[in-house]
Amino acid sequence: MYREANGREAMGYFATKPTAIITTLHDSGIVNAGVFGAYTNLSPSQIGVATSVKSDTYNNILSRGEYVINIPGAELAGKLRILASRIPPSKSEVEEAGLSLKEGLGLSTPSIAECVAAGEFRFEREVEVGQHSFMIGRCEGGWIKERYLDKDGKIDIFKAKVIKDFKYPAPLYVLPGEVVEG
Repeated sequence: MYREANGREAMGYFATKPTAIITTLHDSGIVNAGVFGAYTNLSPSQIGVATSVKSDTYNNILSRGEYVINIPGAELAGKLRILASRIPPSKSEVEEAGLSLKEGLGLSTPSIAECVAAGEFRFEREVEVGQHSFMIGRCEGGWIKERYLDKDGKIDIFKAKVIKDFKYPAPLYVLPGEVVEG
């Protein structure tokens, strides 16, 4: 069962900065997906993501003005290699990986149904950084699978088995282990 959330509530899903899959739409309507290990929470409602200016993700965000950040669990680690590969815009990485789509809550861009959670973002602005651009978006809403919610309304990283990239660009990921309080 999915639990829908408003923008600020959905931003809590990204607090631990797990590896993400960003979905966008090509002008043709085909869904694009890319794997991202780094993004920055800029405010209670904004996230910034660095993308190559040559990527489909970059072009689609500029063209459509929206994107979805999906949070996969460890069971999808094998699919990330497919999503990260070079697939022509005439094909969907999501389809190639054998994953299914979940209709957007307030955007035309869908999320990935097998993921733990997802947040929908409206593109706000771009900051050029060398061969990349830092794409800033505002979270408008999202969803989480209810069984993965913790008592604070965020992802229970242990139950959800969210992953973090390790030794990028190698497809190696780590699971949360021991929590150390400071």
